Amino acid sequence: MSYQAIIKKYLTNLQQDYRDALSGNQHTAELSFRPPLDTMFRELATELNGNPNIVVVLEPRNQARMGRPDWRMHDRNTLGVYGYIEAKGLSQNTFDITPYEEQFNRYLSLGHKLIITDGIDFVYSFTDGMRPQVVSLIDKALMTRPDWSRLDTNPHFEQMMRRFFSEPSPQYYDEGALVEQVALRTRNLSDEIIRYTVIPLDEAMDDDERNAIILLDGLKGLVYNHNDRNMREDSVFADFAAQVIMFTILFAHRVECTDADSAVEKERKIREYLSREIVEGQALRPFLTIIHYINSPGNDSSFILTWTDECIGFLSFVHMTEQQRQRPDYHKLFELFLSKFDARSRFDYGAFYTPIELADFIVRLTEIIARRTFDGNSIFSAGNTIIDPCCGTGSFLESIRRNDMQRGAYLLCGIEILPAPYMLANYRMAILNTEINAARSQNELLLANTLSNYLFGIPANTGTVEGYELNRAYEIASRPITLVIGNPPSSDSSKINAGDDFSVILELMDDFRPPVQNRHGRQNTQKQINNPYLQFLRWACEKLESSQNHSVLALIIPSSFLEADSYKFARKYIVEHFSSAWIISVDADARAGIRSDSLFNTQQGRAILIATRRYGEAVGIDKYMYFDLSRCAKAEKTQMLEQSAETMIEMFTEHDIAEANYGLCPSMPFKQELYSSYWPVSGEADEIAIFQQYCSGIKLAPTSIFTHIKAPMLKRRSKEIMQRGVSAAEEWMANQDKPPKDEETTFFANELTAYGNPRSVDALLDTNIVNYAFRPFLPMKAFLWQDLLHKFSRVGGGGTRRRPEISAAFNAEGTIGFALSHSPKDQKDMLKQFASFCWYYPDNDLCRRGNSYIYLNQYPVKGTQNRVMGNNIHADLCATLSQLLAVPAGTVATEVVFYTFAVLCSQVYLDEFEGALFTVNRADMRPRIPIVNDADVFRSLSSLGLRVAELEKRDYIPANHMGFDIAAIQAKIPEGFKLKLIDQPFDEEHGTLILTDGTTRVEIPCPPHVQSINIAGYNIIKNVWMKFNSYDFTHCVFSRDDVIDLLNLINKLVEYVSLVGEIDVVMHDVIEGAYPLLIPSVGEAQEE
Repeated sequence: MSYQAIIKKYLTNLQQDYRDALSGNQHTAELSFRPPLDTMFRELATELNGNPNIVVVLEPRNQARMGRPDWRMHDRNTLGVYGYIEAKGLSQNTFDITPYEEQFNRYLSLGHKLIITDGIDFVYSFTDGMRPQVVSLIDKALMTRPDWSRLDTNPHFEQMMRRFFSEPSPQYYDEGALVEQVALRTRNLSDEIIRYTVIPLDEAMDDDERNAIILLDGLKGLVYNHNDRNMREDSVFADFAAQVIMFTILFAHRVECTDADSAVEKERKIREYLSREIVEGQALRPFLTIIHYINSPGNDSSFILTWTDECIGFLSFVHMTEQQRQRPDYHKLFELFLSKFDARSRFDYGAFYTPIELADFIVRLTEIIARRTFDGNSIFSAGNTIIDPCCGTGSFLESIRRNDMQRGAYLLCGIEILPAPYMLANYRMAILNTEINAARSQNELLLANTLSNYLFGIPANTGTVEGYELNRAYEIASRPITLVIGNPPSSDSSKINAGDDFSVILELMDDFRPPVQNRHGRQNTQKQINNPYLQFLRWACEKLESSQNHSVLALIIPSSFLEADSYKFARKYIVEHFSSAWIISVDADARAGIRSDSLFNTQQGRAILIATRRYGEAVGIDKYMYFDLSRCAKAEKTQMLEQSAETMIEMFTEHDIAEANYGLCPSMPFKQELYSSYWPVSGEADEIAIFQQYCSGIKLAPTSIFTHIKAPMLKRRSKEIMQRGVSAAEEWMANQDKPPKDEETTFFANELTAYGNPRSVDALLDTNIVNYAFRPFLPMKAFLWQDLLHKFSRVGGGGTRRRPEISAAFNAEGTIGFALSHSPKDQKDMLKQFASFCWYYPDNDLCRRGNSYIYLNQYPVKGTQNRVMGNNIHADLCATLSQLLAVPAGTVATEVVFYTFAVLCSQVYLDEFEGALFTVNRADMRPRIPIVNDADVFRSLSSLGLRVAELEKRDYIPANHMGFDIAAIQAKIPEGFKLKLIDQPFDEEHGTLILTDGTTRVEIPCPPHVQSINIAGYNIIKNVWMKFNSYDFTHCVFSRDDVIDLLNLINKLVEYVSLVGEIDVVMHDVIEGAYPLLIPSVGEAQEE
């Protein structure tokens, strides 16, 4: 039958059914018009394609959660799908697919051509990303005509239908597109599993639901070793089961099939693999166990098998080149899958891959170190056991096998907890097995949590999938181990390895903590100890220490491990339990602003720790070997890593272990004896120090809702939020980098509303809006209503910290202080001033990265409920200085604050003692201050410190050092100007600062040395003043007064540079010994 005849016949039959529907009112919107459509599609398939093997399926099987389109067209031999068609009710109105968009998108995720139609209008989507195209077979405006078959038909309809039936699709997928399709299908199956797991069996509505619930209950019992509620949580189970099923099919497609196989042959091979008998050492054993259970008799009609059949059909028609199959980018596949399936799990588990060039380097370097340390013995020697306890996609496993030139008969074991990387690691090993024919090593990959109690000997239920893997992992980990190697996950917020199942490792972590007598509840140094990378490190130590042979530890760790105070006792443990240590700093911490082309796609710095143990000999490390790659460009790093290990090992330098901190990162040399004669600003417990007490600054969460540059605007915004809630907050703060969450805004509004009438709220705001030391050189206004702050400490994440002792101190007359970072190395790539003065209530972010520690002249006396202020300076130092300066103790405390601040501002001081000062939160390396035993010099520095501090006062008006024509600059700012923060506001060449609203550009003179001023980790002009005066943060136009404030800031900074220069002149002489010093000593301050 010709195309024209088919269409005329269709229109005749459709019109008759449509008329019957209008007159009888017995037709259903969709189903009653399907017979003419079905006939037309079958006849068009034959006419337009001519292939007798095109199968037109009306009402195909449900495509799992993607739903069930009305028609599926596929090739009988190749199983290639031409596409799907969905029919909707016919009407005279233009067909609107908006109500069906969710369904439409689900069908598109099947990866084939799609048509959705009402019988006259046909909406086509043939390729991914194609905008749906609407083609009307006839003009709907003419549907009132007596004979539709006589109407002119749209010729474009024939073209589109020819395209639809032209060839099956898809044929070729690149890796990224395939993994996206896999992730979408996996997510759909997981959602379907969740739908059934939440229904109690007695609430099942039919046999299908009942059978599905029974199947999933049985699967849970098969999978899990015990009844841990966290592991059996519905979403966790659903995600796990869906990934296992999908990745088993994908593994079979990649490993069992070849590009030359037809789709029918691929389907046969995949199904054969899924039904293959499980043998000892079988790859993907836990996955196949689950597949066998699902395929067992009685589950033939389960929704999972329906979904599995569709996925097999889909993959059987996916062609991949041998190059894609042999050397895929495993890391890209893993990360792309997680990003599409569940991005959160990647961060929950700290799952970040190891660059292959780095894994290769670590293996080669470890081999050289082992040979040199263990009298020529190799990590590849026969009988050795090598374990990667968190193997991910298998980078280290591959590197070990590729670098084993002697093809040793050792056991290589990888353990992984996540199904996706576990499958990819298995695939990686399968490809290597075909490539390395002469290998004698035994390779075993296990799906288990390395840190669970079961790997320390607690019996597991081997009748379950989880229990079998745990038991096997314990068997291997209990053997003498030669090497533990890997890149353990690192996540500050991880809570996955907690609870009864992890009691053994949690108890072992006590070895990484301070001694019991030195611990206290709010001790920051203990907060990082349960980071999973440290748990893996402790696990590795435990296993190697119990091995009766020489052994090596080779792990990638955060670079902060090398020197941060939090890890002092972990380092001490390594030093005391191993024989030698080799350290490579790989990536610097990008959050500190350090120029580092990172090998890892994280901001956190990375390092390599290789430690050896000689069995049967005394252990202990007094020197370590160190090499720094972190400052190199990425290309340079890669080039160096590709050099021979013999060449690289000669580049290491030897350094002494300092027992004060057990640091594994050398600092710049400095005059240690001279520096030790200075006074530490603070110390631990009863150590002698200048200041007796200190505390973190006030932490507002969310900061944005409590602060504003201008008091009237803070008051107005607060009242508008009270009246209009979330909508008002969005209007004011939506474009800020950290706007308040809706729940926080609502709570804020409700508390103000509950306080009383508008007049009462006005008075409340007036009383509690105070000056606030927000950032260096940027005092703000803050709404510090203590009752509200107390409640906000429990709202949302509970991030607010009132610091009542700090508030009490600043409520008292005469309190001053400065904020100090205890971790200057976290702030910037080079040492800059890391202290900021505070005349007002201090914010915890006065210093960037980490807490701002506030040092005051007076501090609440313990036991007085913050009601009594006491002198905060060491009693003996205070007495000595009181006599020296002939002033009372209270005055001494104030003078000491200004004096100390002056020293901390001195670039001469910072340069001279950079090796001591440029550290990461080391209690033993807090800044030490030279206290001169000369009244005139002391007063001079104190006076200069006061003058620098006054620059940060809100009402300080500097001289016009720059000679600004203020009126002329103000005239350049147009009415309604909304200041915009831009990435590059400086023109260094011309010495100008650029103000813009995105349209108008205004240039203001600003010398380069002022542009670059960085204090406490902040660029003062760009990251402080420009940011928080921009329209996104103020919601106010940039006024003439704002121009004056900016010009004053530039003049203040010019004055700051001059004052620091004056301080440097004095400090040069102080450091050179021109003046006698007061030396800290037990119980008193002694003269030098």
